[in-house]
Amino acid sequence: MKFNFKTALPYIIAIAMIIAVNCVYFLPQLSGKMVEQSDTIQGLGMSKESADYNEKTGKQAFWTNSMFGGMPTYQIAGLTPSNKVSIVQKIMTFGIDRPIGYFIAGMLGFFILLTCLGINPWLSLIGSIMFGFSTNNFILFEAGHNSKVMTIFTSPYIFAGMLLVFKKRYLLGSALFALGLSLNLYNNHPQMTYYLGLILGIIGLGFVIDILVKKEWLYLAKSLGIFAACTALALGTSASRIMTTLEYQEESMRGKPILAVDQKANQPVKSAKGGLEYDYAMAWSNTSMDVLASIVPLAAGGGSGEWLDKNSILAKKIGSNKAFQAPTYWGGLPGTSGPSYFGIAAFFLFFTYLFVSKQRNKWSILISMGKHFPLLNEFLFNHLPYFNKFRAPSSALSVTVLFVAFGAMLGLNELLTSEENEKPALLKKIMLSSGIFLGFLAILYVMGSSLFSFTNEEADKNYANILDALIEQRIDLYHHSILVCFAISSIIAALIYLFAKSKVSKQTVMIGVGILTLLDLFSTGKRYLEDKDFVSKKLYTNNFAPREVDNQILADKELDYRVYDATINTYNSAATSYYHKTIGGYHPAKLQRYQDVIERHISQGNQNVLNMLNTKYFIVPGGNDQQSPPVVQINNGKYGNAWFVDTIIMVKNANEEIDSLKAISADKAIIHEEFAKSVANFQPVKNGEIKLDSYEPNKLEYTSNSTSDQLAVFSEIWYGPNKGWTATIDGKPAEIIRANYILRALKVPAGQHKIVFEFLPDTFVKGESISLMCSLGLILLLLASIFFSFYKLKAKE
Repeated sequence: MKFNFKTALPYIIAIAMIIAVNCVYFLPQLSGKMVEQSDTIQGLGMSKESADYNEKTGKQAFWTNSMFGGMPTYQIAGLTPSNKVSIVQKIMTFGIDRPIGYFIAGMLGFFILLTCLGINPWLSLIGSIMFGFSTNNFILFEAGHNSKVMTIFTSPYIFAGMLLVFKKRYLLGSALFALGLSLNLYNNHPQMTYYLGLILGIIGLGFVIDILVKKEWLYLAKSLGIFAACTALALGTSASRIMTTLEYQEESMRGKPILAVDQKANQPVKSAKGGLEYDYAMAWSNTSMDVLASIVPLAAGGGSGEWLDKNSILAKKIGSNKAFQAPTYWGGLPGTSGPSYFGIAAFFLFFTYLFVSKQRNKWSILISMGKHFPLLNEFLFNHLPYFNKFRAPSSALSVTVLFVAFGAMLGLNELLTSEENEKPALLKKIMLSSGIFLGFLAILYVMGSSLFSFTNEEADKNYANILDALIEQRIDLYHHSILVCFAISSIIAALIYLFAKSKVSKQTVMIGVGILTLLDLFSTGKRYLEDKDFVSKKLYTNNFAPREVDNQILADKELDYRVYDATINTYNSAATSYYHKTIGGYHPAKLQRYQDVIERHISQGNQNVLNMLNTKYFIVPGGNDQQSPPVVQINNGKYGNAWFVDTIIMVKNANEEIDSLKAISADKAIIHEEFAKSVANFQPVKNGEIKLDSYEPNKLEYTSNSTSDQLAVFSEIWYGPNKGWTATIDGKPAEIIRANYILRALKVPAGQHKIVFEFLPDTFVKGESISLMCSLGLILLLLASIFFSFYKLKAKE
């Protein structure tokens, strides 16, 4: 087939421009600098033990003791080497590391989405900028939500595949749908996948209803069959991760509660159906002002730490002669790095599209409002499967931008490709939509001070002394932002009006919209991710420099002990986990049993529980001022890695089990009656010793020596039964018993014995086999679709 360079040139140039604008925006990356992403730094602390083990042995650590006493690594550093979809993602990013590679892949996906629908490459380029440079993407990346960003950036491929299937381009559509969904799952942010699925489900339902009305049964069967097969294939590519995650979530905070509700105890409780507690899940819910900020970026003040220059109102009021960060945000979220701004051009054109095409899809915006739109969200939380597994419903806006930018470009394309005889009718609709939109902005500008308080009662308590100046600054940001949006919208409206009157060409309209879009999103994005956020690798690695207290503890060469760091937010920071095995850490889905113990015992100062967790070192503040370096305290009361007991206390339920820890000691073991048969007629007499000989995250070896049968309790977190942990005594299988609500125990016979705990989840092994087969099958489908697409083009010639 002869390559038509002239036809392909606009597409080549457009793709080159996608690469170019990303290289310009993220220019410091090209000189080797990196963004100090807080969540990525947390992630490195969380995964350090696993990464070191993998580098040293070539094996994967399925378990880590670096956080919360021990937990699976499935959602921390879970590797999926058999999933070959990673090869395709590498190609899509042009082999360039993040952020440039990620943003190129996402914008390329949106470009493909539009070009598959026959939209010209220049409009597709503008749409890709609207989608990729949406302010929220920069904010998410700056914070280190890399998996979330890339999951969002795979959504255009899924949407493109879905639309192509419904357009009866089955092979290419199925390949794109399966590829997009596979990449979406590979990047592992289930909440984004879930929200995207909800919106696509609503859109797909519209297609299905239309097919049913037309009674095209074969068409319907083919389409639904393809979606089912492609979904199964995509799920299969990530089988090892999905299967282990589903297994893990049952035991995590996302699963059903273990403890019965005790109203008198006034303890935090979860939904009896499982999932998160409603108020906790809905804490990050958008108010109407946060939704408005997707249209007018500084409507709610921007971010909780918005940068202001020395000429700003607040700077002059407080006498600052340099740029500084100020709490200008006054929306309803507990805090935010910035708005989920779609771009005023995208929203203006999307609004116009609603008038021209009579399409409305507002569900994702309403979902993002969470508790502030209870009519929808309480219903979904209580009845829609898995909806209550996720928190921060404000994240729904992260996927909404796909559909806003898509609608914007469909609307503009429809306007620019309209026939001369259609223009008068379109012109009326454009004038109406423009008048309403610009009128809305004008009302907001004029009436803003009377409509809104520009305060957040809870957050502003800390700023009472500067509150008046802060409110004045917020009003100024609000007015300035509206003026900019009004100006951009007016120019675009004028360009479209002149085109409809045949005064300017469609090329002029596209150039104008493209430049305005790029300038608006580029400048707004730079408020939240700019060049100074990039640092050299040397400065980046300083985040992991050990403190003097870390060096002191690391000098202890005992095989296993735990550390409690009271100088950080113990249960929301993985900083200490970079060097030590800790009882704290950071993870949004901790094991439920451990969370229960944190709430009912550790946070209440129960030293006995810390002792049974083998907490040898406490890192505490060195003085009353923040400048004093922390110091180390040694806990001589710790129980050790393992110990024998002489008293078994049998309890009837989980509440008794956890309450009994109030008086726990190294002589006692609290055993739930579900293990009654395992210890029936067993009266241990404590003697002898048990010690840890060898430690690996997945494997622990002990030697026991006693003159009588013993019940050994291990300072290792319970995860089971039958979820991967196995125990052997002299090579023979032994039953693992749960003790003390969160620990493991074994019956050990008299004499000298070798005890081995090993963690190898069968679900992961099975899942990897499925992942390999399905990912190879997906790649074959993709290659076949490319081959036959070119074959059809050749046949047409």
